[in-house]
Amino acid sequence: MGDFERFIIDNSESDIARLLFSCKNWPRPDDPVFDGLDVKELVTSTIEARKKLRKKVPEWYSLTSLVYPRALSAEQCSSSATAFYKASVVRDIIGKDGRVADLTGGLGVDSWAISREVAMVVYNDRDPLLTKAATHNFRELGSGNIAITSVEVGPSSLGPILDGFAPDLVYIDPARRSLDGRKVFLLEECSPDVLQLLPEIFRSCRHLLLKLSPMADIRMVVERLNRSYEAFLEKTRWEGWNGRWIREVHVVSSGGECKELLVWMDREWNDSFSITCVEDSERLTFPAEEIAAAKPVFPDSAYSRIIFEPGKSLSKAGVFNVLCPRFGLVKFARSTHLYTVAGNISKEELSLKVEALRSFGKFFEVAEVLPFSKSSLKDIGKRFQHSEVSARNIPLSSDELRTKLGVSSGDDAHIFGARLELPFESGNFLFVCHKM
Repeated sequence: MGDFERFIIDNSESDIARLLFSCKNWPRPDDPVFDGLDVKELVTSTIEARKKLRKKVPEWYSLTSLVYPRALSAEQCSSSATAFYKASVVRDIIGKDGRVADLTGGLGVDSWAISREVAMVVYNDRDPLLTKAATHNFRELGSGNIAITSVEVGPSSLGPILDGFAPDLVYIDPARRSLDGRKVFLLEECSPDVLQLLPEIFRSCRHLLLKLSPMADIRMVVERLNRSYEAFLEKTRWEGWNGRWIREVHVVSSGGECKELLVWMDREWNDSFSITCVEDSERLTFPAEEIAAAKPVFPDSAYSRIIFEPGKSLSKAGVFNVLCPRFGLVKFARSTHLYTVAGNISKEELSLKVEALRSFGKFFEVAEVLPFSKSSLKDIGKRFQHSEVSARNIPLSSDELRTKLGVSSGDDAHIFGARLELPFESGNFLFVCHKM
């Protein structure tokens, strides 16, 4: 163990400002790839990055010989869970003997995970500091099937990477910040601009896997990727465009939070796309035909006192109608994305539904149903002072409903304010529930 690694371990919990003030001698990494770089910055950024990676990428945190010259890259990188999921998607697309070009390598977590599932990976990043670190870190990780390049990605610079390597799949995670540091969401505002790169990528490679922000609008992304290339056709006179390249969209959630969208584009595809919802290691896939044909089912006079609240991936995917025919659920109202089940359902049938959906949302048992009124709000707030609160399809946000109830977060109950539409009565109601 060298002096640099020992110093990092000894100061893993140190306050960076205090360390900068007190430390006089800064150790240098033994690897000559870091010669000439600012040692103080290497030390401090590595300590900061490791704090971010402790839970996010524990496999890297436990390997104390790794060096991180940009602490921000640790904040922006994939977690182990999402990186391994991407790697499994890549393997399913191109097989274990496939070759992948990661054009936006960053810290390298995705390249590392993908390299465990395919034959060869090219890691590319425009930042020389990150490529130096990748050279060192991949060696320490034992990832001998990753080649490293440092090219500013653009339509005219892809040739040396793609033609020289001949990948089966290109992976891109565009930077979602502008030059002045603002967060951006439109595809053409991200760097690199995937819309500009597509014709060149598909000349050399059949498959593209694109990672996007969980905030991106799926329908808008699909429309932009599928329909925005007529202008390129006139410019490039490329006849390979068919207008429907998108084959799959994956909504990836981990730890109860939507983390990213993955878009698989296939040069030889000319059909509709499916949506796969991911919650940790569980998946639900909805073909386009099923989504298009699905009709919502609304309550009749008999419905059970059970509520299903979809989780992050189902909600983000917007597959609200298809939950009814797929799982036999009943939707509260057309725009109320809460569900119940028929009132005559058996315990065995309910158990099967809960088992099928337990990873993709929460089931609640309804204890009370009250009309949405001042007196009901006052009564419930007084009796369930420490409760979770959710507003669904009513003219209040969840925070505003919590304020009207006068409750704080707790386990007394889960109170839903929601619109329910019945054949004989429609309106806003308060549902006092307990988690099943």
